[in-house]
Amino acid sequence: MILITIVVIIGVISLLYILGTNEIKTRSELIINKDIQTVWEVMGNQFPDVHRWSSNFTASKSGGAPKLANLDYLYRETITERGVTVQEVDVFNPDNYSVKYHITKGAPAIAKMASGHWYLERITDEKTNVVIEFFLETEGIKARMLSPLIKKKIGANGAEIAKELKYYIENGKAHPNKANK
Repeated sequence: MILITIVVIIGVISLLYILGTNEIKTRSELIINKDIQTVWEVMGNQFPDVHRWSSNFTASKSGGAPKLANLDYLYRETITERGVTVQEVDVFNPDNYSVKYHITKGAPAIAKMASGHWYLERITDEKTNVVIEFFLETEGIKARMLSPLIKKKIGANGAEIAKELKYYIENGKAHPNKANK
């Protein structure tokens, strides 16, 4: 009887784990050979214009009444091959070279919550580290099973965005990936 009770308890705990919330976090970073202010101009001040340099986006624009004192819009709307995505800006801090946002429309169907944090770190007067983090909170067995694939895809997208940002800033034109789309 005790063995059956233990097996049932383990089974219930395992089921709750499978059906419970799952967090996916990815981080991409690389060094851009430009000063932090130049990188911030594109990554931060021109945040709504990501379509100019990233092959992930065919169009992008800002919109909505601002809620942050140092920003004149509420969200960035982007168009990708999968459709429209809206990223509401939660933090825009030019002093710390940091942008945080959460997705209000267009997140993957299995996502309870999706967000991003893009920020810069000064290395030298002419070298800046760019960090792009994505967070996805999912729940359910399907999400749990797909998590490794989703993490790989999101991580690859983050790395591609960082690489294309670097190319754009260092070369003054969009990466060939973008030019070929």
